[in-house]
Amino acid sequence: MRHRSTCLLQALSLFLMLGCRFGALTCYLSFSSRSAMPVNQEAAVGSHENLCSPADRQEPLTAGQSGALDMVKETRYCAVCSDYASGYHYGVWSCEGCKAFFKRSIQGHNDYMCPATNQCTIDRNRRKSCQACRLRKCYEVGMMKGGFRKERGSRALRYEKRRNLPRERERATSELQTNDEIRAALQEDGRRNCGGLSVSPDQVLHILLGAEPPTLCSRQKHSRPYTEVTMMTLLTSMADKELVHMIAWAKKVPGFQDLVLHDQVQLLESSWLEVLMIGLIWRSIHSPGKLIFAQDLILDRSEGECVEGMAEIFDMLLATVSRFRALKLKSEEFVCLKAIILLNSGAFSFCSSHVVPLRDSNNVQRMLDNITDALIHFISVSGISAQMQSRRQAQLLLLLSHIRHMSNKGMEHLYSVKCKNKVPLYDLLLEMLDAHRLHTPGRQAWSPGERAHPTSTSNLSTDSAPSPVPDS
Repeated sequence: MRHRSTCLLQALSLFLMLGCRFGALTCYLSFSSRSAMPVNQEAAVGSHENLCSPADRQEPLTAGQSGALDMVKETRYCAVCSDYASGYHYGVWSCEGCKAFFKRSIQGHNDYMCPATNQCTIDRNRRKSCQACRLRKCYEVGMMKGGFRKERGSRALRYEKRRNLPRERERATSELQTNDEIRAALQEDGRRNCGGLSVSPDQVLHILLGAEPPTLCSRQKHSRPYTEVTMMTLLTSMADKELVHMIAWAKKVPGFQDLVLHDQVQLLESSWLEVLMIGLIWRSIHSPGKLIFAQDLILDRSEGECVEGMAEIFDMLLATVSRFRALKLKSEEFVCLKAIILLNSGAFSFCSSHVVPLRDSNNVQRMLDNITDALIHFISVSGISAQMQSRRQAQLLLLLSHIRHMSNKGMEHLYSVKCKNKVPLYDLLLEMLDAHRLHTPGRQAWSPGERAHPTSTSNLSTDSAPSPVPDS
């Protein structure tokens, strides 16, 4: 009950600050880019992302804003993992867990090693997954040995501070006005360059290539041969980790952050499994007969047979990997196809009566046109004939319908896993599953009947698989 009360309080606070519905995906959209951001750049983040300490801002407030702020001004969040802060420890607001971790690290051995790329996401759910990245984050946010709260000190110092308070407020107001002007200019420039048509195809390709997430490690504790439970536990755990990186990737797609939060959430909820699948296919392109889920989790078809229905999905994935390999897919083409999947996912949201259509569909379409133009441009400068260029464009885009078909099959399987209740599913993955239920035309959220009868998911409608495209 205590944990549930804490979660409800946190949900209320974030709801007041975000002005929208609360959910794991919404939180990650607001927080995910901050953990990898250098400290000296965080000051330039817009106010819509600065959720850690709203009470610290000294902007003039209206009467209505003051009333709302009074409800949350005492709520502070850990600068390291964004959990509730228990106090001011080692120079920053932090929770008990991060305070104790930093204390242990500076008092004992701290020769931690990151098993990945030193870019692990540190949040409330994942702060224990990588000690090296957690300690790096502690130092990045300003934790230091012997850190103290600046407000405390001798009586003379407090008197001096009160005497200089009007002057400090005047200077802070001036700085805030300057920052607002800079922020407005940056946002306007972003809308003009990213959401519009002025980004060149080469720039789009450069941005998308630089936005690619790292290959993760599963840190698996299960030994082969796998059982149905251990296999699905590994795969769902990896999917949950990849979802966090996928959200960070989406925020780097040109123009994505200029969309309203509703549209960002809807695009991600509609496309997440397709995006994860095309990433899996790309990682596996140079490993015939293998699927590379992680650096330390490489599976073949025979290992997938331990899970009912998984062998069919493995076969479809391996067939698509072979097709990508036969087409000699380039990294530039891959990143364009991946972004097209994300942006095209909301095009037919009106098919479901339970989903509010995109609020800025015109801007999404312009972004999609930019990505498509970049793909066409890359193919056009590859040195092949005009006829071959048109054929290759068609071959690549036709593959997306097959990925959609695999995604629907995979979603059916995940629904079944959820109903069986044998494998633990994480909050973000559960939210994505339920959201996809709403985005599927003619389907509603989980009903009691479906929970009682897992096999009811077998009648979900899926797209028919396209016939194989002949090699060029």
